[in-house]
Amino acid sequence: MPVHTNRGIRLPQNKEPAASRDVARLSRVERVTLPLSYGTEEIRPVCGLYETVMRGSPLTKPESQDELPLASSVTGVFSGTRVISHPLYGELDCAVIDVLAVEGDEEGKPANLDKLGPDKLLKIARDAGIIDELDGIPLHTKLSQWREEGCDFLVADGTQPEPYASSAWAVLNLSAERVQDGLKLAASCVGASGYHTAVFLSPERRRPLAQRLGEHRLFQVPNRYPVTQYARRYRTPLGKKRADALPMSARVCRIGVQACLALYRAAAYGKPHCGAVVTVAGDAVATPQNLYVPFGTPVQNLLDHCGLSQEPAYLILGDMMTGRAAESAELPVLPGMTCILALKVRPVTLTPTVCIGCGRCAKVCHAGLLPSEIVRRLENMHYERLAGLHPEDCDGCGACSYVCPSGREVALRVTEAAHAHGTIFLDWGEEDET
Repeated sequence: MPVHTNRGIRLPQNKEPAASRDVARLSRVERVTLPLSYGTEEIRPVCGLYETVMRGSPLTKPESQDELPLASSVTGVFSGTRVISHPLYGELDCAVIDVLAVEGDEEGKPANLDKLGPDKLLKIARDAGIIDELDGIPLHTKLSQWREEGCDFLVADGTQPEPYASSAWAVLNLSAERVQDGLKLAASCVGASGYHTAVFLSPERRRPLAQRLGEHRLFQVPNRYPVTQYARRYRTPLGKKRADALPMSARVCRIGVQACLALYRAAAYGKPHCGAVVTVAGDAVATPQNLYVPFGTPVQNLLDHCGLSQEPAYLILGDMMTGRAAESAELPVLPGMTCILALKVRPVTLTPTVCIGCGRCAKVCHAGLLPSEIVRRLENMHYERLAGLHPEDCDGCGACSYVCPSGREVALRVTEAAHAHGTIFLDWGEEDET
């Protein structure tokens, strides 16, 4: 059973042995499937059929500033397009590339980063096609918004409090200094007065990281899930006195450690965002570990590399709390996917029953909502009375569903309420043609 705190829950940690193993690279990738657009706009590839494309070369040249110029993650031959249905992104028009080579990241001499202004950094982030792994939002979009609205403090979020994922830890272990350099660039872009990296690590793992970054640049979050509220309640980094804590009025914004690293590499070496570190775990995986993979790589390639103890009955893109079930392992790895779980059996869930009014969902909600009351009004079609309960503040962490003794999908229903907007939606079934 979970241990309750004032807000959030404590989850069992299953990060080992993946967290203790070195990041590996896939030995072989035969084909990648890369989106031509993450929006609704239809974009044609700039390369011709059966033309060779180099790693990092643009696949698209969007006219709208809202669309990212996406690059090839591998060197290969453009063999056509296809439409895929992805659990995280929906329907996507994609380019299919038959791989000739999966290259390393030769970097050369870094550029001088001292004179990069905000406008230049925003252009670099957009041109590199950087998408933040925390929420799947393009980095330049987030930085532009924070620059306009104001950001007092910027945090590289390497916490990953969910049970299995450890890809952020792996990235920090390899490239903590470069992550911090990227965070510094992002902070200068939005005008933040300070920055630090937030982690959720044991003292043994945290101490060497603090030595590399400096204790004042590292923050240990409380031992609970989710941890998005830490910036408002716990604002004193390691090595600092409570008097040095951020004021409660300060606006704190978060970006992922992999996005920070991608921003540094784009600014220093002109490298586009071509891949990510992904945790491959679950009880059906023979060798759980973190892998660096080019975007567009089929999930099956990752499972083959790590090996399977038996054929998984359940595949999750993401971790246990917020991941999405996938029907096929042929789906590609895309930005925002930092964990893949292969499980022997479907996770056990209770048969849903009626709400018993225990209040556990409200106790654990880190957004301070009343989930059971939101669901009650939704189910009773009192849509006009939902606005005062602010269901739109839900971020879908799933803690309320996790603790519900009645086995109800509380988080899913709260999300439905957030999109009701005072309107009644009824499913009338199939239309009667008679």
